Amino acid sequence: MTFLSGTRGGADVTLMWLIRALCTQYNVTLVTTSQFNLDFFNRFAGTQIERDQFQIRRVPLLPTPKAFPMSALQEPLFQRAARSCAAEFDVCLSAMNPLDLGVPAAHFVSDFEWLLKTDRASQSSTAATRSQNVSVPRRLYHALSSQIQNPSGRDLLRDDVLVSNSEWVASSLRTMGIESPVIYPPVPWLFRENDWDNRRRDFVWFGRIAPQKKVEEAIKIVAGLRNAGIDCSIHIAGTAVDKAYLKFIRGLAKRMGDWVVLRGPIYGEDKTAFLTQFRYALHTRADEPFGITLVELMKAGCIPFAPNSCGSAEILNHPALLFAGEDDAVTKIRSLLSDPGLSQSVRTFLSQRAELFSTDSFCESVVALVSDILEGVPSHSDDRPSQAQLNSIQIGNHGT
Repeated sequence: MTFLSGTRGGADVTLMWLIRALCTQYNVTLVTTSQFNLDFFNRFAGTQIERDQFQIRRVPLLPTPKAFPMSALQEPLFQRAARSCAAEFDVCLSAMNPLDLGVPAAHFVSDFEWLLKTDRASQSSTAATRSQNVSVPRRLYHALSSQIQNPSGRDLLRDDVLVSNSEWVASSLRTMGIESPVIYPPVPWLFRENDWDNRRRDFVWFGRIAPQKKVEEAIKIVAGLRNAGIDCSIHIAGTAVDKAYLKFIRGLAKRMGDWVVLRGPIYGEDKTAFLTQFRYALHTRADEPFGITLVELMKAGCIPFAPNSCGSAEILNHPALLFAGEDDAVTKIRSLLSDPGLSQSVRTFLSQRAELFSTDSFCESVVALVSDILEGVPSHSDDRPSQAQLNSIQIGNHGT
């Protein structure tokens, strides 16, 4: 099992529950970087995995300053290191998108950025090495990255198993002739006893604070509610992965007033205690392939509102909770807040729907997948997709 992630998100949760699902029946080895911290990831994912339940093979990263992570070198180096030992194992899994391991493998797809990544890297490397406007060190950097890539020649799209994290992702892959089983990511229940009357009538936004997450839209939606006469605030919590964007959000919060409250990263029991204070939540990324934090909000007993597109629409699947733009969000929220009967029916619906994303279901599906791989059950894909198909599926999906 391989894993390399520079940010904290749904792929980390998937990784930990993959280990949890398989370690009692198989000898599991995790190939990862020296940065892997079991205690932190247990707390982050809600697992309780002991160190003696699996093996870790550490691949050290290049020592680089945080301001210059050199991901164009780190990722291909990690891939080559994982490939060098992949043949030792009966089954290989990649917890975060396809990885060229040179042997048959199953890859858990979390977004579509990987589809054109190699092609873009090759193009940027060629452009960088030829351009006279690029510094010599940068040209050498891109040239070295291109050399390190060293593809194995294996066609991952045709020969390996791609596991989708939503029906929306699977249907997108199907347009390319790739059949992909769907295994919803695992999300533990945070709080089953929903003491609604004692919760704050405010909003919470939770997740990675990054440009694609559109935190500013959540703030504007709450501003629209306040302009409509609804006394409410928004509390924003999560890890910032973009310093410039965090500075922008801080500036916006300061201009808006004390009804915008910024919190840092929150994990484990602290996260549960925080989320379960609130009645309502906002999720504002429109092109989310799945959106594991949206399910966490459901399982914290909140009523979340989200864009009517992609994975968010699949998760919520309720017209009262899905909006098309900020004005529509304000309208939908006002309607629910003014209708106690609708609020109650939505809460009942969400409690039932949240069961689709259970840890038990995930673990059972993963064990069945590995069993099929060991028994030689084939996956079915047609010819390799064209570049036009890759371009069409890439639109609107930039990172996780």
